[in-house]
Amino acid sequence: MFRFQEIPPEGDPSSRIQKFQEVLPRLLCCRYWWMAEWKSQQMSFPYWRLYWNRSGRARVVYNKTIYLEPDKLILIPPNTPFATDIEGTETDRAQPYSLKGGRVESRKMEDEMIKTGTVLHMFIHFTLGYPFDTISPEIFVFDINAEQKRLIHSITEQLIEGRVMFEQAGSLELYSLLFSLLQQIPADVWRNRILDSRVISGIRHMERNIQQIEIKNNILAEKGGMSVNAYARLFKEQTGYPPRKYLLRMRIEKACNMLHHSELSIDQIASSCGFSDRYYFTRIFSRTMKVSPGIYRRNGVLMK
Repeated sequence: MFRFQEIPPEGDPSSRIQKFQEVLPRLLCCRYWWMAEWKSQQMSFPYWRLYWNRSGRARVVYNKTIYLEPDKLILIPPNTPFATDIEGTETDRAQPYSLKGGRVESRKMEDEMIKTGTVLHMFIHFTLGYPFDTISPEIFVFDINAEQKRLIHSITEQLIEGRVMFEQAGSLELYSLLFSLLQQIPADVWRNRILDSRVISGIRHMERNIQQIEIKNNILAEKGGMSVNAYARLFKEQTGYPPRKYLLRMRIEKACNMLHHSELSIDQIASSCGFSDRYYFTRIFSRTMKVSPGIYRRNGVLMK
């Protein structure tokens, strides 16, 4: 037990106000698959992707070609329009997307597929919340260290066993792997995403209440201690969008995540994202994403 005999000259450290950037990580899925085909053209998703491959034939393309290899980890930020394929496979060029694969079900199966050159692909989809989900499109490549290698072995072991419920230990391993990479992203990538606290407060309110059909600008302005017009101007200056358009963008991104990572019906997804009905949701989604929710879900391939 520590006890101060007198207050230190620099003041009591516990009384100093500190501010921290809030991180709201959310895991969407984690899979370990074998793949015979993996073709996509400029697919873009509103969530982060971590990729690790047991073999080196699969590749992603964004400005340059990057092969997924056993000693590398790949991190792809949200809304990066990348393409994928597997070297040496023949696919229908008219088809913008094709996937053929399944779950790796045993270490014996894994060994056999390694011998035949089959691509073994571990992927994790996740979000971090604002502002971490808004960095510029890019693909980050990292060398695997010993601890990350241990985590990958443990995670793939659980996936091979068919784990669907990750308890504290398993979830912490996933978060440890993710954050070991995120902290390696260059600091200047994050700096241009520092916003006024009043704008961040409004975005947080949108995130917490996104299921509500109406989130009024005057409520956001009140939280920022500003007039409605002044707040709307500040919000657009900082984010590039008026509050209502930003909220709509947020609703569509959440819908994209749910279409790819849940078995909820389109009606249920529309309701969860704050749309008054399925028909309005489908119209807005199709106008924004250039495809219907149903086609988007099929192209995303809900991997079980």
